[in-house]
Amino acid sequence: MNKLAVIVSASALALASSVAFAAPNAPAGFGAQQAQPSNPVGFAAPGSTVTTVQDVIQNSYDDQYVSLTGKLTNYLGYDKYEFADSTGKIAVELDDDRNWSHIGKDQLITIYAKVDRDLNSVELEVKEATPAK
Repeated sequence: MNKLAVIVSASALALASSVAFAAPNAPAGFGAQQAQPSNPVGFAAPGSTVTTVQDVIQNSYDDQYVSLTGKLTNYLGYDKYEFADSTGKIAVELDDDRNWSHIGKDQLITIYAKVDRDLNSVELEVKEATPAK
């Protein structure tokens, strides 16, 4: 029984170490190799150039994921709020199935959201919100 436990432990250790070195795009600092950029040099990742409300309104496309920093400034009804940064304001949807109590009105936050672009409007469906640092 002890030999079996030693063999299983050694196998698990060997597998774990091979997995750590087999993941070149893992986040840095977790024992894996340094993450390498997946895009050619000089090209930004999709959505990374959209960083303000004005960019979202003018340059985004439907179902694009964006990350913005600003404040929730007004309640628009049901699960809709007004999000504002230094460039403008936009309606955002905070799904009522989630707990958003960790953020507050006029608190500087960073949101990760999906663009919902219709013929006459642009809104953001917030997937995650965290206090800005």
